[in-house]
Amino acid sequence: MIESIVVERIVSRRDFGTIFSGRTKDGATVRVRADRNALMGVPEVGQIWSVHGEIENTTWGAQVKASRAVHALPSGRLMIDFMSRSVAGIGPGRAQRLWERFQERLPEALDVGDVDHIARVLEPDRPVLGPRLAAALVATWRKMAGEARLVEWLAAVGVTDVRLARRIYTLLGDEAPSRLQNNPWCLVPLLSWSKVDELGLRVARENGITVPQALPQRLTGAADAVVKDLIALGSTAIKTEDFRSKLATKLETTGNSPILGKAFALATERHAVVPAIEGLLRAPGCAVMEDHLAARLAKLARQGPSRQLRNVLDGIGANFGALSEEQALAVRKALSAGFTCLRGGAGTGKTHVAREICRLWEAAGGNVLLAAVAGKAALQLSRSTGRLARTVARTLHQLDERARIRNELAAHSDPDEREKLEARLRDLAHADENTMAIVDEASMLDLSSLHGLLRRLPNGARLLLIGDECQLPPVNFGLLFHRFVRDQRITATLQSVHRHSAASGIPVVAGLLRRRQMPNLALYGTSIRGVLLLPADGRDDIADKVISTRQRLLGQSEVMVLTPVNDGPCGVAGLNRRLHDDYVARTELQELRGPLGDLFSPGEPVVHRRNDYRRGLFNGSVGRVRRIERSQRSLTAVFDEEEHVFAGDELVDLALGYALTCHRAQGSEAKNVIIALSNSRLLDPSWLYTAVTRASELAVLVGQEKTIEEALGRPYPEDRRVVGLNWPPASEAQPTGHR
Repeated sequence: MIESIVVERIVSRRDFGTIFSGRTKDGATVRVRADRNALMGVPEVGQIWSVHGEIENTTWGAQVKASRAVHALPSGRLMIDFMSRSVAGIGPGRAQRLWERFQERLPEALDVGDVDHIARVLEPDRPVLGPRLAAALVATWRKMAGEARLVEWLAAVGVTDVRLARRIYTLLGDEAPSRLQNNPWCLVPLLSWSKVDELGLRVARENGITVPQALPQRLTGAADAVVKDLIALGSTAIKTEDFRSKLATKLETTGNSPILGKAFALATERHAVVPAIEGLLRAPGCAVMEDHLAARLAKLARQGPSRQLRNVLDGIGANFGALSEEQALAVRKALSAGFTCLRGGAGTGKTHVAREICRLWEAAGGNVLLAAVAGKAALQLSRSTGRLARTVARTLHQLDERARIRNELAAHSDPDEREKLEARLRDLAHADENTMAIVDEASMLDLSSLHGLLRRLPNGARLLLIGDECQLPPVNFGLLFHRFVRDQRITATLQSVHRHSAASGIPVVAGLLRRRQMPNLALYGTSIRGVLLLPADGRDDIADKVISTRQRLLGQSEVMVLTPVNDGPCGVAGLNRRLHDDYVARTELQELRGPLGDLFSPGEPVVHRRNDYRRGLFNGSVGRVRRIERSQRSLTAVFDEEEHVFAGDELVDLALGYALTCHRAQGSEAKNVIIALSNSRLLDPSWLYTAVTRASELAVLVGQEKTIEEALGRPYPEDRRVVGLNWPPASEAQPTGHR
């Protein structure tokens, strides 16, 4: 059904959506439930909404479940309700005067923006108030009209996704329909190329263009689509011949066609790509960030230690205390320049060295800013250093908030307000010229995050990146740490393993995996330590043996289950559901269903899905359900010995935590780890190495040796991604400091 409904009452408004009731043009009363993803705007009483959906029977009676709900333009006398309800200061009386003056031409007057005429009708004797009210009314109308007309235009060309409409309006504003009519290919950032090109060709033909394939807008759009795909795969640059090949595929043409030649020329002329050395073409936005980042870091690398810090470093003599000689040398090098890297395999003591670096830097009068890409890694860094660590994303947000509050303080004279603002400042991340920013798990640090951090660090501040280039790469685009650690002038390396016992055999296998060499694995059951293989054939068999092995090991200690895939029988969802069903069958405990269909019972492990600094929980934090309250749709979970209550829609933040992806587990450790070797493009040396090194005593690989061999045959992300980062910059002088 499709109905125009005048909203009469807001029944419920929550983060997930809105329920409202109203009347149709026939006078019938109707109730509508619209999830957030189906809404274009926020319903208010008195507005007209165009609702698409199906009628369903509920405990409250018949209700329309909206697949799309769009704020529609009012017409006729409904304009009076719109004006009196939408703009403060324009009540029914003023709205009535406008309607009587303009009648059916009122929407046209608002479109044109005839502020003077509208102001004279609203308040002829008040020359200040009238124009102010008129301007507010015109602005409100234009925004609503722009959204409504955009939705109408998109629907006319077959696009009905409300979320997409919201994004387009945010990007293009009121002129979105006209801009899309002239160049539909500008939607490349938001839609797949196949959909954009189909839409663009159809609109062009409707505009009377008989041969639209060679339109400059289309050719440039195809180049933008190639760059979009490139960035989605993590690269920031591409070889010229590869770019031409992919461009030809987008345009469905051959390598020597005139259209391809014209498209390539336009791509460089209009800066869709930026030529670089060695036959590379760079994504323009990425090129700007990479060049700025390289220049800033090269300058930092030449920044030697202060006199006070030199005195502290000189104190690290022959007596290394709790540090090994290798670790002491790493501490000296990390503190000896403004930009350095600390690299080392799992268990080599990187966080132990980081703690000593923090202590010495603070002893020299500085302060540290600790961050990690993943929430779990940030929590681990906090524990290992005894200092608060945040995620990189949260750090950037808090630095921005600090700058905003400082501007507010400069404008406020009220003592109470200043006290509130200053109290908030004390809880925020802080960076000044005496700050050393330390980022852990830096192999996962992407280009935009590091560029954003450097933009917020003042002159004089320093940067230390800590990580293992053989672990997982950034989820987003860019490859930084892997490039930086090639430069031995700025890199300290730890090689001696301290975390895993020699008897476990994990260091030996991990070392082979790092070098992409196939280890000779003993079969599970022949030992209780090391890295063992449990043969399994097919996803169902892998899932069965993962579950049975977990049950056998569970009595000894906590068990971590890792898998490279989310779906399927041996994916995160499949394993979690089977382990939950098995748990409930054994315990006969009650279940609570979350908004996304997840089931929870007391005693089960759960993982937090996002960073929630109000609760002090991170994306990847692992806890356990203590109790559930089915009547209140709530559960209480314990994270790090602290109880947290999740009720109603808050349950969406939780998922079962029996099985995890490797990205969620990075920064974690368990005595026993079971690894599902399901075939996946994500299975490569970095994934295997990261998974195995999560175990301190036993890692069980469930699957086939052939799967391991195929994974080791794949290149590291460093070899798959093409980036334009030029490090060290050729124009920069050699970094100074200790070698």
